[in-house]
Amino acid sequence: MSRDEIIGTISLIAGVGLFSTVEVASKFIGKSVDPLVLTFIRFFVTGILLLCISVPTLRLRVRLFNVTDIGIFLLNGFIGVTLSISLFHMGVLVLEKAASAAVVFSVNPVFVIVLARYINGEAWSPRKWIAVVLGVAGVICFACESGSVTDRSVGGLAIMSLSAFFFAVSVCISRRVMARYGAMILMGFSALFGSLMLFPFACMRLSAESITAMGNLWLPILYLSIVGTAMAYAFYYFGLLSTSAQKAGMVFFLKPVLASILAALLLGESFNVYMIGGTLLILTGLALVLMKPNRILQ
Repeated sequence: MSRDEIIGTISLIAGVGLFSTVEVASKFIGKSVDPLVLTFIRFFVTGILLLCISVPTLRLRVRLFNVTDIGIFLLNGFIGVTLSISLFHMGVLVLEKAASAAVVFSVNPVFVIVLARYINGEAWSPRKWIAVVLGVAGVICFACESGSVTDRSVGGLAIMSLSAFFFAVSVCISRRVMARYGAMILMGFSALFGSLMLFPFACMRLSAESITAMGNLWLPILYLSIVGTAMAYAFYYFGLLSTSAQKAGMVFFLKPVLASILAALLLGESFNVYMIGGTLLILTGLALVLMKPNRILQ
């Protein structure tokens, strides 16, 4: 592994580590802030911050942007923010446990493996397909987060899986075009445009009660916006620039472990046999993809 790949992998892990705190922080906010409003705040702040960081480079590149470039930012923002993260916050509210939300969203590597073959030209292998099967099996286990299959858990599973799919599409699109723009500029514009597309809907969801609630919850909202989003995406996209879409996706399988530990420590959430089994299946899939391939499974 080259020096750039090592630094990129460390950066991916750092980004996923910060992403792992999002579900727990979102549970503290709960239903007090509408999911669309929360998504708008998170990514509007992230877009502004990342573009401010990119000002020296942005001055040199912005004059070269054309309609196609703006279209890419809009497309990536719409898929990766407007659709994916809005559904994510809805799923967090539906699923009973923050740990469950983290694990189900972490199925996005399954989608990345499939999509990266077509969007990024990254090869498939038997190992990766076995990892896909293990990942899907692990997520299905989390339909029993309350001890049995319920309409609520299945509904939350569907919403969060759809969010993970759109996130995977965004990762693959980003990896394909990132070398042209740089990590911070691409994510900055994608976050800003994605949040602005949500702005009209967020305004319709605002009320005097929700504004008061946001004032009372300013600390977790600020944390989500700056640490759980801006810093997390900065690390993750920097790592994505130096590695591959599939590797960036696979590192996401570390998220449920970290999020589950945080949920147990901060929210007092418990585990059941289904959640433990699902986590083990998913981590086995991750290990299979990251380990050195042998001649049988190449």
